Amino acid sequence: MFLSDLDKEIAVLKKMGRYRFLRPLSTAQDAVITINGRQLVNFASNNYLGLANHPEIVAAFTAAAARYGVGAGASRLICGHMDIHAQLEEALARLKGTEACLTFSSGYLANLGILATLGGPRATVFSDELNHSSIIDGCRLSRSRVEIYRHADADRLEALLKTSKAPRKIIVTDSVFSMDGDIAPLPDLVALRDRYGAVLVVDDAHAVGVLPPRGCGSAEYFNLPPEAIDVQMGTLSKALGTYGAYICASKKTVDYFINTCRTFIYNTGLPPALAGAAIKAVEMLSAGTDLLRRLWENRESFIAEMAARGRPVESPSAIMPLITGGDRETMVVSAALYERGLFVHGIRPPSVPQGMGRLRLTLMATHTTEMVRTAAACVDELFGEEGLKAIGKKRYKKS
Repeated sequence: MFLSDLDKEIAVLKKMGRYRFLRPLSTAQDAVITINGRQLVNFASNNYLGLANHPEIVAAFTAAAARYGVGAGASRLICGHMDIHAQLEEALARLKGTEACLTFSSGYLANLGILATLGGPRATVFSDELNHSSIIDGCRLSRSRVEIYRHADADRLEALLKTSKAPRKIIVTDSVFSMDGDIAPLPDLVALRDRYGAVLVVDDAHAVGVLPPRGCGSAEYFNLPPEAIDVQMGTLSKALGTYGAYICASKKTVDYFINTCRTFIYNTGLPPALAGAAIKAVEMLSAGTDLLRRLWENRESFIAEMAARGRPVESPSAIMPLITGGDRETMVVSAALYERGLFVHGIRPPSVPQGMGRLRLTLMATHTTEMVRTAAACVDELFGEEGLKAIGKKRYKKS
């Protein structure tokens, strides 16, 4: 009975064009990858700076594994806390300009833990409608009232805050939205946080190592003091090229999380080899790596190439959402790009709203100028063949 039910549900997904499957890569996460023996230029990865397979990062990982072994062996509060964890947290706090930092095993666990720890029956969480699924699930686990505000709409958020009687008000948002590439209006959210005595939580997963001027994150991008954001969450698995996550905040906040956050307390510590690799990645970013400049040159090049073809793309980040609309159109274009040697993943509901299917193209520092030009030319050609006109949509812009 159970398996037959699954067969029916899978059949429905296939009929809707939303059936998903795994594609095994047999190479490193680089600008050029191999899938099923075929070489493809990779425009689907979050390895923005190319650090996932950078020789210095690999060497740091190897050295840490040789000294500390592979696993942490226990939760951090038992005996899984190693000095290399402390060194990583100190480096991240310096990068973000905060008093303290606490690492987690993944971004998903960090967001679940943040909202479950800060929330509760006396709290209301105010969440952007396009926040990442980890934030959505964190809201559900928080036992709080949840108010969803229109995407990046500070006026709507204020209207909700103004009528709220909750003793604790929590504003939570992505900084760079993973499916749209646009940026939350953080100065406005900080002003609302101050005006209504709220707690502001920002997920910087796609901002650190990406946004100018130095890749330190969204607070730096908007020239905000670090303390303007109560909890800055970030991941190590995207531009920093390793794995894991962290929160950067005041010492008191971090101490509170150490004592109350279940996804930290009851979870084995980050593998020490990964901590060693992440330390090197933070060091490279902090030293002003040329990779960030190259990433933005590729971003600007792609936007210019698309504009020259009459298909403007509006995105202030390295994520280029190429809106196709329906599920069929999305996967037809994605498959056609695959046949031409370009891996650009098609995104369909529930990852995006109904009718907002898209190709999610991400730029990397390790793409060549020719790779970027070829991608723009192929996208333009295939959109024309399919009769698709929509590419981007209006986005929030930094003032």
